[in-house]
Amino acid sequence: MIIRRVVIPLVAAYALFVFMALSSMRAPQVERADVERVAGWKEALRGLAVTVAGGYLCFLLIVLVFHVLIAGQRGALVSAAAGGGFLAFGVATPVFLLSLWRSSRR
Repeated sequence: MIIRRVVIPLVAAYALFVFMALSSMRAPQVERADVERVAGWKEALRGLAVTVAGGYLCFLLIVLVFHVLIAGQRGALVSAAAGGGFLAFGVATPVFLLSLWRSSRR
């Protein structure tokens, strides 16, 4: 029972993480100066929106799989949606916007 409910999802998540890490190592590396020169505010804001929204959806997917489907905690998704939404859009996004603004002034 514990193998099906804990070990298999954990190994699958770890395998996905390893695959992503190895894939990123194979990707061509871009010099930091090139990224700063090309990226403007429009591209930076688009990247921030995609990152925050993608992270939020990934978080909700993790809660759905582990808390709702495996553990059977039906109210966990609603709680995670509210709390995670606050952290993603009310805390992380303003912090990253401030960071982008501060780095652009240097």
